[in-house]
Amino acid sequence: MKIDFNSPLSLPAQVKEKILARIESSIYKPDERIPSEENLAREFGVSRMTVRQAIVEMIGEKKLYRIPGRGTFVSGSYFKETLNEASQKFVMLVVPNLRHSFYYQIISGLESTLAKNSFNVLLRSVNEDFHEEKTCLNNVLKYSVSGLVLIAGKYSSSNLDLIEKIRQRISVVCIDVRVIGAKTDFVASDDRKGGFMVTEHLIELGHKNILHLAGPEGDSSAEFRCNGYMEALKSYGIKIKKELIRYTDWHFEEGYFETKKFFLNGARATAVFACNDEVAAGAYKALKDLKITVPDEVALAGYGNLDIGKFFEVPLTTVDQGANEMGKVAARILLERIRNKNTSEAREVMVPTKLIVRDSCGIRKKESVANAIEESQSRR
Repeated sequence: MKIDFNSPLSLPAQVKEKILARIESSIYKPDERIPSEENLAREFGVSRMTVRQAIVEMIGEKKLYRIPGRGTFVSGSYFKETLNEASQKFVMLVVPNLRHSFYYQIISGLESTLAKNSFNVLLRSVNEDFHEEKTCLNNVLKYSVSGLVLIAGKYSSSNLDLIEKIRQRISVVCIDVRVIGAKTDFVASDDRKGGFMVTEHLIELGHKNILHLAGPEGDSSAEFRCNGYMEALKSYGIKIKKELIRYTDWHFEEGYFETKKFFLNGARATAVFACNDEVAAGAYKALKDLKITVPDEVALAGYGNLDIGKFFEVPLTTVDQGANEMGKVAARILLERIRNKNTSEAREVMVPTKLIVRDSCGIRKKESVANAIEESQSRR
């Protein structure tokens, strides 16, 4: 029953196939608890995180459901009967996609806080698609849930009227990306400060030509990080060059192609600041393919403090967004509104960011050189 590591299918996709096969063959029956993540990981010979990703995706597809404190179950009569009978104990959570571990951190913080207060989470992924989000939001109006938590995307503004319609019926909190015009509570990380900190770090290491892979235009998270980047340059008297700001999406592929295109076209930069760690991973691969070494020739920094950054060949300097805390804050705000029928003005909460310094910007090498010089001078 082990996973085939030579298969073109991803590991989570193979885990999903195996679980689904057991459901279809009635090994796992409707409303029956499946084995724990730990047991499945041991049986399939993969990490627990791989199993978790597969299960989260299957929950989003409504093939499984989770009851905090009890386990994960095969979907059956649960959604038909329990949803209406215990509607006041359910919150709908809508996420852009389930590719990024960043969203898992938010989900973890949200779910743990709601579970402690006897609320369950219904999870739905919309695959970064406006139409899928619209369909999902329309379904929210059909379900008798107590609240909605929307981890928004830049496309969410197109569903503003629908979000407002939902807000008039139940409590709504938006996370991460600002939905322009929405009157909902909003929780995000302090991306302007995060962008400023990582850019300042690069400047203090001597870099002036810093390529910024800035994320998608029109996305508030990306725009605030870019604003922080530009503010840091201004504060150090460094001219902002439009050619050093390249808009991407949030994925590995865009980081790879934009970085490779930039350097192949003869442009020059001594550092790269990527809008998130996945884009930074793409940039790192592009630099490696171009035989440009990190950090000796080009420094590299990401954003988000995903686990992937720790395992780069040269560990990645990044910014911790406090994603788990974002989920907890959003849950607390939602619970307050549900329980107290709070009708006060919508709130905006910024979760602090923190610079995580590793090897990819060369800071440790610089420090060792400085220490060697200091020791040499002290011996004279």
